[in-house]
Amino acid sequence: MPSPIGSDVPASPKSEKVEETTSDDSDDDYYEQLELFNQEMRKGGGFEIDFSKFRNCFNWQSLDLDDSTMADEPETNRDLITMLSSRALAKHNDENGTSLELGKILRANFHPSAGITYYISFEVNDPSDGNQTKPYQAVVFHHFAGNVRVRSCNPKPPSS
Repeated sequence: MPSPIGSDVPASPKSEKVEETTSDDSDDDYYEQLELFNQEMRKGGGFEIDFSKFRNCFNWQSLDLDDSTMADEPETNRDLITMLSSRALAKHNDENGTSLELGKILRANFHPSAGITYYISFEVNDPSDGNQTKPYQAVVFHHFAGNVRVRSCNPKPPSS
């Protein structure tokens, strides 16, 4: 780093070191991570992200269902996700004339967005099909004020 004009003081080695570590390499790493993350999103739609692949998860996280970090009224995160999944499934049943029943909660990912958007994977039981278990996914927005909006609830697409 050059010294100020008219100064005889040489640049500090520390400031030169800082410049070296803030090169375009960090930008390249960021964009490489972003591209990998986008590929993972396209592959699983936000439901099945392998977070171990990333140093930067761009504010996305996997939710520990047995913790109580995100839950206030329900006692655990699993209780919260069960409540949100039930609402999503109720909306799905109303819109599609089905009577699917909520089964096991499998996993949930989330990211902040003026609240929290949850990407939930769960199983349903279908009484109209011999009570067969089927995989489902829902995207549910939970506003900090308590409002819940179901964005989608659908069967899990077949793996490609």
